[in-house]
Amino acid sequence: MIKDLIMGLYRPGRPKAYDPVTGRGTKPPSAPGEYRIRGRKGEIIYVGETNDLLRRMREHINKGKIKEYLSASRRNTCLFEYKEAEIGSTSAERREHERKKIKQHSPKLNRSRGGEGRPAAK
Repeated sequence: MIKDLIMGLYRPGRPKAYDPVTGRGTKPPSAPGEYRIRGRKGEIIYVGETNDLLRRMREHINKGKIKEYLSASRRNTCLFEYKEAEIGSTSAERREHERKKIKQHSPKLNRSRGGEGRPAAK
């Protein structure tokens, strides 16, 4: 059952990427999904899940979570990678997937093991 759960959350393949400094790539939609922030050397520095990818990316930029990676003097310093969730996925399912990705990548800016936000809606 867990295998079916994970397989139905996101389409197979690589995530889409957007560079918030240059505007290159595909800007994230206002849709639920999983995201990763890659640092200067291509390392995954943060993993998360959200009900609104575009809003969440803007929050990270505005609150300074990824500020050190958005230096105006250096271009292409950060990538926001994301996958839209499949229709019918639940927040609880996406949070479980987020926990697995955090465990897999050990991103340095994640302060928790994931899924500690608001209570998951069904």
